Amino acid sequence: MIGYKFLLSHIPLRMPPLSRPAQVRPVTRIEEMPDLLAVPRHVAPAADASMLEHILFALKHESMRLAILHEALKLVPEEAMASALTAQRTGAYLRKAAFIWEKAHGRELPLPWDTTGGNYLDVFDRSTYYTGPVWERSPRFRVNFNGIGPYEFCPVVRKSPALEQRGRDVLERLHTWAANPANAEVVDRVMSWAYLSETRESYAIENESPSPDKERAFLGAMQHLRDRRDLSEDYLVELQNVVITNDLKLEFAFRNEQNWLQRGGHGALAVRYIPPPPAHVAALTAGLVRMANAREGDVPPMVKAALVSFGFVFIHPFMDGNGRLSRLLAHHSLNHVAALPTVGENPAILPLSVAMKCNEKDYLAALEAFSKPARLLWDVTYIDGNDFIFEFRSSPAVYAHWDGDAAASFVTACAELALEQSLIDETSFIQAYDGAFDQIDRAFDLPNRTINLLIQWIRQNNGRLPERRKSAAELTLLKPEELARIEAIVADCFRSRVERP
Repeated sequence: MIGYKFLLSHIPLRMPPLSRPAQVRPVTRIEEMPDLLAVPRHVAPAADASMLEHILFALKHESMRLAILHEALKLVPEEAMASALTAQRTGAYLRKAAFIWEKAHGRELPLPWDTTGGNYLDVFDRSTYYTGPVWERSPRFRVNFNGIGPYEFCPVVRKSPALEQRGRDVLERLHTWAANPANAEVVDRVMSWAYLSETRESYAIENESPSPDKERAFLGAMQHLRDRRDLSEDYLVELQNVVITNDLKLEFAFRNEQNWLQRGGHGALAVRYIPPPPAHVAALTAGLVRMANAREGDVPPMVKAALVSFGFVFIHPFMDGNGRLSRLLAHHSLNHVAALPTVGENPAILPLSVAMKCNEKDYLAALEAFSKPARLLWDVTYIDGNDFIFEFRSSPAVYAHWDGDAAASFVTACAELALEQSLIDETSFIQAYDGAFDQIDRAFDLPNRTINLLIQWIRQNNGRLPERRKSAAELTLLKPEELARIEAIVADCFRSRVERP
């Protein structure tokens, strides 16, 4: 065992499994394979290598796994760390390890000098990972902590030019759609539909239906995202009070008790996810808030929105309303960095919840990329009814430092679907509908209600008026040839707009 695999074998806690452990293989150079990192013998740590040597190997050759490094460095004595650093003061990976050592131990290393000297180096390689601002600068080790978030909450996402381009394309197309003069007459209507659909589908994902008052409050909260307020505990409480449907579950602060998610089954096996213990919620959420409020860094807007949304639901800082609020926070994130165009006075949202509802299996899979391994970090004992004993057997660092690739990919795919089906297709539908309505209205002396019924009936029957509808009271004055002409008008309008290549 080498690198992280070696470290996991020594850490006296449960930790999430490695997706690509390093293994010594008969190769001449380090090679990434689908399920492992192949390492030549001469590069791997020696058989009698120390904990610190395996940490340095992992930092140099493997993906960044801060939670593992954090716990492994707790096992490195200060004498060993100080001695190694004194012998090689400017060693890049030693300096990074020393920075994390102090975080893990909560104290400074005793060193015979004030600084290692040398140029400042970043914890995260900017060519490999998305990075945020310099959250913290260590003059002692000349190290910048430049993660997506601060050390207290820092998910990790490897750079993906393809994913980044997909997100950029969605936002560019959204801006083009909102600014297109040909859409000017319908954009407001489409956006009103998008806001309403986002509201209803976000509740529908939770198998709930909001009251008219709650629906209006949620819509109002969506519209006020244009204010681009920084997140805070007070603001999150305010939003929780908006999205919750049961007034008995309104909250005034982050939770101080354990919560969990259940789905089917009985006893402990029915517990599908357990968020962090209450003692760690405040620090984790404070870190998430700092990450969400930051405007510097190279994190693409869609990736950032995914991390804020999924990060919030992983922490679950309230007893109820976390899912709806997490989806609202994806929109907050996009608005916060002014990634969305404005339609009228409000931002032109991408109705992500509509896409998520259409792809609930993929949504669950993206959540379970973290929640399934996190569930194994807990012992759960069933008592009776809805009473359990929960024992956390891991480190709170696993909730702070997680792989965000699955979340970023899923939210980007939802944004693509939301743009295409919820906005562009809806625009074409409304334009086709308006065109058919106007032509029928000019050609025939019919009430508006009758015209609407004709279009709906013809559309629902694949372009032909159903035979049973021809005898409807509203159509008694129309001749067969007039009905045929109306069918042709509807077919032509929808063919030219909705079924365009």
